[in-house]
Formats: sequence, C-alpha cells, structure tokens
Amino acid sequence: MSDRRFEDTRAQLERADGALRRGEHDDARTCAVAASQLAADAGDPHGQAQALLRIARVDTFVSRLRSAHRAAHRAVQLFEQAGDPAGEARSLVIYSYVASCLRRNELAVTSAIMATALAQPLGDPRLLASAHNARGIALIANGDFDRSADALDKAAECAARCGEAATFQPRLNRCYGEIVRASIERHLYSHPADGTRLEQALQACHRLARTARIAQLGDGAEPTPRALLAFAQCIAAAWRGEADEADAQATRVAAHAARHARTSWLHAVAMWAQCEVARCRGELSASAASVRAMIDVALSVEHEQLARTGHMLASDVLDAQGRSREALAELRALARRDIEIRRESLEHHDRVAQRQLELRRRSQQLRELEAESRRLEQWSLEDPLTALPNRRQLEQFIATALSRSALARRGPTIALIDVDRFKEINDRHSHAVGDRVLQSLAALLRAHVRQGDLPARMAGDEFVIVFRDADLDIARMACERLHRAVREFAWHELAPGIDVDISVGLAEATPQDTMHTLLARADEDMYRMKSVRRADAAPER
Repeated sequence: MSDRRFEDTRAQLERADGALRRGEHDDARTCAVAASQLAADAGDPHGQAQALLRIARVDTFVSRLRSAHRAAHRAVQLFEQAGDPAGEARSLVIYSYVASCLRRNELAVTSAIMATALAQPLGDPRLLASAHNARGIALIANGDFDRSADALDKAAECAARCGEAATFQPRLNRCYGEIVRASIERHLYSHPADGTRLEQALQACHRLARTARIAQLGDGAEPTPRALLAFAQCIAAAWRGEADEADAQATRVAAHAARHARTSWLHAVAMWAQCEVARCRGELSASAASVRAMIDVALSVEHEQLARTGHMLASDVLDAQGRSREALAELRALARRDIEIRRESLEHHDRVAQRQLELRRRSQQLRELEAESRRLEQWSLEDPLTALPNRRQLEQFIATALSRSALARRGPTIALIDVDRFKEINDRHSHAVGDRVLQSLAALLRAHVRQGDLPARMAGDEFVIVFRDADLDIARMACERLHRAVREFAWHELAPGIDVDISVGLAEATPQDTMHTLLARADEDMYRMKSVRRADAAPER
C-alpha cells in the first residue's frame, strides 16, 4: 500500500473518532465508510477492520443494529486476518452486544467468551472489563442470571483497576439484569415483582453516583449510564409502590431519551418505565398503551430483546385487565417473532458458513499455488537429470559462501570435476548410458560431501563441489575418497566394457575472489592435473 493511501485512511479514521467524541454520528459514519473504502482499495485489511469497527460503534449508537452486526462481524474477521487480537476482542464485544439486542443469544455468548479469551493475556483491564461486561449482557439475554451476575462482578473487578468510576457500567448492568429476572418471574408465576435483588444492586450504583464521576466506558456498545440509572430507580420505586418517585424517575428517563436526535432504544426503555408507573398506579389502560408504544419503538430500532420484553409485559397487563384472549394473542405474536428471529439467525449462520467455505476454498487454492510455486522454484534450481543443484543454485550458494567468508576470514574451497572422455562414452555406448553414468556419478558426489557442502551439476559432464569452511587439504582428502569410489564403482553393470574416471581441480577462495575467478582457478588446476596424468602415462622414449 502506498504511503499516501495509508495516510488518507488514517486521516479519515481520526476524523471519525473526533466526530464520535462530539456525538456527530452521521459525520463519524461518513468518515468511517470513506476510510473503509480507502483501505479496501489499498489492500489494507487492518485499516479496513478499524474503519468497520467505528461503523459498528456508530450504528450501535443510532440503533441500526443489523448494520452494526454486519460491520462488527466483518471487523472481527479482518482483525483476525491481520493478527490483531486487541482489535478482534473490541469487535467481538460490539458483535456480542448487538447479537444480544437482536436475540441471537447463543452467538452473543460465544462471541463474548471469545472476546474474554483474547483480552485475558493482553493486560488491558479496560478491554477485559468490556469483554466480561459483554458476557454478562449476553447471559442476561439468555436468562442465565446467576452466571450473568458473576460475569458482571468480574467486569467491575477488572474495571476497578482503571478507577472506581469505571465500575459503574457493569454494576448498572447488574441492575438491568435483576429487572429482567424479576419481570420474567412475575410473568411466569403471576406474583408481584420482587425488587430485593434490584435494590441491593442499586445500592452500589447510588454510592458510585455520589462519590465518583459517572462516565461511559467508551467502547461504543454501552448505553447512557444516567438514563439507565434513572430507569432502574423508576422500576425499583414502582415495585415498592412509590408511584410519585417512580414517575419522577420515568420523566428523567424520557428526558435522556429526548436528547437523541433520532429515535433510539432508550425511547423504548422510557416507554417501559411509563408502563410500570401506570401499572403501579393501577392505570392498566395507560400501562397497556405505554407497553404497546414500547413494542413499536423497539421493533423500529431493531431491538428484538426489548420487543420481546414488551410482548411479555403486554400479556401481563392485558391479563390483569381480564382481557385473556388479547393476552394470549400477545404470546402468539411473541412466538411468531421468535420464529422470525430464528429464521434470521439461521440465514446469518448460512451466510457465515458459505463465507467460511469460500475462504476454505481460497485457502486450498492458495496452498496449491504455493506448492506449485515451490515445485517451480525447485525445478528452477535443480538439474532434471541428476536432481543435483543446477548452475543457478550453485551461483547463489557460492555468492553466499563468499560473502560469509569475508566476515569469517575463511572462504570456501571448490572442486571442479570433469568426466574423462565422456564424449567417447556417449559415442560408443549411447547417450542413454551416458545419462546413467552422470546419474551414478551424482549419487557418488552426494555420498562424499559433508552436511552443509553443495554438490552441483554445472553443465554437460562438469560438476562442482563447494566445501564450506574447508581448506585445500580437507577438500583434497574428500576428493581423493571420491576418486577412489569412482574407480571402484561397478560401471560394467551399466554397459559391458565401459570405463569411467574423473579429473578434479581445486581452488580455495581468497577475499578478492568472485565466482568466476574461483572457478577459473579450479579449472586451471584441473587441466594441470590432467597434464600431469598424461605425462605420467606417456611411454618413455
């Protein structure tokens, strides 16, 4: 990726962050989308992942939950591809939170568990607190309230390392979990809501609200803390029978919701608060109207979890009014919605499975291409007849050995080997026999070199051995053993009457040598040795 594209991507990400801090969600999303496109065009998966994470945060804030779900899911994949566990964990936190809102409950829990596992070894207490917090929310959505309480307690414990105020969010979510628990128990067992656990959870929040500055955790998936605190206080007061106090807190919730430029899920929470206030006063018609508005708002902002709670509350209120048929209709509507959500979830899993299959197919293709590339590379460096390294690999090896020798002050020694009268072998016994001679000689070369030395075929009947870190004496002894092995080899098994011998020239590298000068000196030594042998073999006159 060019530096210019990298800088442009980072600039757009910084603009998105600034807009997020100012609450300018539309501008933040525009910048994040631009950054995502720049990074995608530049082949920068990490930059694209960071942009998608910001898109997911914005879409969560403004209650575009299905869009946030898609963006967070893709960010998770790209951060994993880029090898960034912290980014992957942050994306999984949002992915889990949004899945909880959409009632994709199993996905929410597994994503939060994965986020926790990734965050654990990173040593970032805020990230780990956020992951435990997401797990707590996911377990509330699954109705596992005791385990949710444990997860949120762990979140508060981790967050405490960042200051007492950072523990407010998980403690507030404990309150929300107790509201959901008591509401479900009231629905299932037809008894007044028991606010004991809620009151206990609220005590910790009240203490923090008095002594610490309440601040959002800032990972894009958290609701407005003061609005939820007012909501929890409203519900607790309503369940105690203190209608005026509950009404005052419900008004605060509505005021917080009204600060949002567009309808958000906080508007549905405000309707829930008004439903409980009216129910506390015995105004069941007003309670039914509020819960109907709660359901409509929740569905409009894609918050399936709140819509489900609304159907449950509507059934209770209608039943209290003696409208049992309509109460049953609410439960049927809830069942139909459950079926629709399961269908959506299955479609999502199908898309994920198809993408995984496509990634697996591409991965297999990549492995095949890499294997083919390795084969081609091997062929480009290997002599096809003898399977020895070829001249190209020899040149690379000698160049490396010479550069190492400049540092070690001890160079390689090479042996240049030539098959004597090889043309006669081809002419008398055929080229096929000549090829088998070269193959047999290659096997002998392999058997007489040390690990780290290189036997190679130069061309035709010329071979080279590069002895690394060896002087002339060591190389000469090795070549004498090779020469003896050639003479003792059963060449007659290749063709009757065949006789094979070799000539060897040696040269030890000096600091001034190149491959060509080193080979030239070995060639001179080989022809000198041939001349000596011819002179020794000549008859005396």
